[in-house]
Amino acid sequence: MAQQTQVQRVVLFFNAWIKRFPTLTSLARASKPEVLAQWSGLGYNNRALRLHRLARQLVERSGAHLPRDVEQLRQLPGVGKYTAHAVACFAFGLDVPVVDVNIRRVFSRVFWKVRSALELRPEKEIWMLAGEQLPARHISEWNQALMDLGAIICTARNPRCDACPISSSCAYAFSKNFAKPIQARKKYEPSFKGIPRRIYRGRILKALHQKPLTIRELGRSVVDRFHPRDIRWVESVVHKMELDELVTVRVSRNRKIIQIAQ
Repeated sequence: MAQQTQVQRVVLFFNAWIKRFPTLTSLARASKPEVLAQWSGLGYNNRALRLHRLARQLVERSGAHLPRDVEQLRQLPGVGKYTAHAVACFAFGLDVPVVDVNIRRVFSRVFWKVRSALELRPEKEIWMLAGEQLPARHISEWNQALMDLGAIICTARNPRCDACPISSSCAYAFSKNFAKPIQARKKYEPSFKGIPRRIYRGRILKALHQKPLTIRELGRSVVDRFHPRDIRWVESVVHKMELDELVTVRVSRNRKIIQIAQ
């Protein structure tokens, strides 16, 4: 849930989710529409589908038990290197490195004279370094401390070098480059009438939670100041959502009917 979403926002959704699906088995037994309805409002709904597939896979293969091995964790739907290491370390106490963007930023600045506030060393390089820097014990606390250091002190913009406990060992501490204006690259995101496509995806799922709709009905529900020519945009979004297995489209009496995938 916290991928690309602020933790403060996640907390409310997480508590409601755990109340609805307290175990992997309860999640696995739920239907796709039930899962998407419970996830509604968090965005990036593919995350919910991957979690649903993960639960079903574990129930079928291992009696609803998460593997404790990093490589086995990485074989699960939606679980990448960071998630696998984080679960192994924080949930199961394995002595493995964990690298998120905060730790990557801290190590990039401490060990290299980077050229700008936003520059990060390659992930592969940081993962190797993180493994080499693990202390002899208290690995979980170490990884969490590094995360907090990057999130609170060694921030991307305006880092608090004067409050940093390792500034004397940092190659980038108090760098003049921090004073330079930061020109972050803007990510391109398809939009329509000034609204990003991901917002329309959320609106479409919310509308379909009520009942299946035709393309025209869906357009009226999700597009502000709807005009018949807007149907082409709605169809393009629905098509992508169909490829992502979020919705299904069937034809009835020469009309396309859209519903949440079962």
